[in-house]
Amino acid sequence: MLRIFSSSFISGALFFCITIGAQEKSLSVYTEHFAPYTIVEEGKRLSGSAVSQVNLALTLAGIDTDIEVAPWARAYDMALSQPNVLLFSMAKTHQRTPLFHWLFRVTTLKYDFYSLRSGKVKIASIEEALTYTTVAIRGSYEESKLLSLGFTETDNLVLVADMDKAWQMLNKGRVHTMFASHIPDRVAAKHTTQYIRHQAIDDSQGLYVVASLSTEKHFLEALKQAFEQLETIPP
Repeated sequence: MLRIFSSSFISGALFFCITIGAQEKSLSVYTEHFAPYTIVEEGKRLSGSAVSQVNLALTLAGIDTDIEVAPWARAYDMALSQPNVLLFSMAKTHQRTPLFHWLFRVTTLKYDFYSLRSGKVKIASIEEALTYTTVAIRGSYEESKLLSLGFTETDNLVLVADMDKAWQMLNKGRVHTMFASHIPDRVAAKHTTQYIRHQAIDDSQGLYVVASLSTEKHFLEALKQAFEQLETIPP
């Protein structure tokens, strides 16, 4: 849910925030379209609850930078390998935990398989899910989870660059299912009764704002304090 922040709170918080000022190296911030948390319109205009939270945290921390949209696999690789990179929203897993600084939890989501109502897909177990072809975003949590369940690219897994392409694959009948946390609003608006959610797996994950391990200390300290201030704001 998008949070509304009063101007009085922002003014007061800014008075006490740590200001970074001019630095030799800037902070790069990346995200992908993932409504309603990150909404990308016309290829570049950003909105959504996670975008609002990150923008406010950057302001509170005194960091002057823009949020850039990038394919998830490329953004993930940059956060994994480059200094001073902020990325959201990432699912936290045991494998990923030691790879990043986990700064702020955006939300918690439950993941399931979705199919077209017209496809007559029946899934009550992972074994049944494996008999169908499914789609996920390359480099995403969904991909890693599906691989751990036994899906393979050579048999029953199709990987694409972003969320829109994944839903298009399902809508066009090129795959039987999609493994996802929810149906985005603009997808649901076009296909109101088209999908079935199959609750064949008990899988919930928190989505976070993360920083690369080699992010400079002054950025991390300022961002941690900024996100701590956000935690005190009532929903």
